[in-house]
Amino acid sequence: MSFPPPQLSPDAQARIDAEKIRLTAFLATGPLYTRHVLPELPGFDTLLGTIELLCAQCGKPQTFERLTSYRQSDMGWGRDLTYRCRNCQKQLQAYWYIWQNQSFWKVGQAPELHVEINRRLEDALGDSKGLYKKAVRSRSFGFGIGALSYLRRIIEDTTDSLMTLLREDKWDSWSATERQLFEAAQATNQYSRKMSYAASAILPAGLFAGGNDSFSALHDVTSAGLHGKTEEECIELFDRCDLIFTQSFKILFQHKKEREEFAKELGKLRR
Repeated sequence: MSFPPPQLSPDAQARIDAEKIRLTAFLATGPLYTRHVLPELPGFDTLLGTIELLCAQCGKPQTFERLTSYRQSDMGWGRDLTYRCRNCQKQLQAYWYIWQNQSFWKVGQAPELHVEINRRLEDALGDSKGLYKKAVRSRSFGFGIGALSYLRRIIEDTTDSLMTLLREDKWDSWSATERQLFEAAQATNQYSRKMSYAASAILPAGLFAGGNDSFSALHDVTSAGLHGKTEEECIELFDRCDLIFTQSFKILFQHKKEREEFAKELGKLRR
C-alpha cells in the first residue's frame, strides 16, 4: 500500500523551489567535475522540468523542456537528462551527473557549453578575444587555474599595448625626464609598477573607483588565485572577476574610440 508524500509548509516548499532553480542554473552553466553543495531539505530530490539555454538552431536563448524522467527521484549515480528546445523542437541538450545527498557533480554534457561573447566585448577585446574564449572554455571544464591565467594574460597584453600607443602619441612632446619614466615603466618586469604608471597616464576615469583602478585589482586577484587557490576557488574568482573584466574592456574600448574620433575631427579643423 502506498502513501501520499507528506504535505510541506509554504516556507519549506519555497526553499525547495529556490534550490531547484539554483541547481538547474548550475546544470546549465556550471563547470564540469566541480562539486555543487546543496542544503539538506526533505523533499528536495528533483530538478526543474525546464531550463534556459542558448539554442544553436534558433540563435538566441530559449526555454528547453525536459524529456528524460525518473519515477521517484532524480538523485543517483551517473544519471542522464535530456532537454529539447520548446521553440524549434529540434535542438537537444543532454547532461550526465551524479547527485548523492548534498553533493551534485555535472560530469558530462553534449553539446558542450557554448562560448558566447557579447558583441561589444568582442569588439573591445580585439586580438585577445581568442584568449578570452579559452578562459571561458577552461572554466566550463573545471580548470579554474587555467581560466584565471588567460584573464591575467589579457590584462598584461592590453597594458603593454596601451603603453605602446602612449609612446606613439606622447613621445615627441615629452621632456627627457618624462621619457625616462616611461622607459623605466615599460621595461620593468614588475607588473604592479607598470600598472601604476599606466593607470595614472592612460586609463580613463571610468576604470577607477575609490582610488583603485580595475586593471590593477583584476591582476592582483588573478595572481593571488594562481599562486594559492584550488581549481574550485579559482572558478569562483573567475566568476567574480568576469563582470569587472567585461565592463572594464567595454569602457576602455569606448574611451579609445571617442579619443580617436576626437583626434580625427581636431585634425580636420587644423587643415
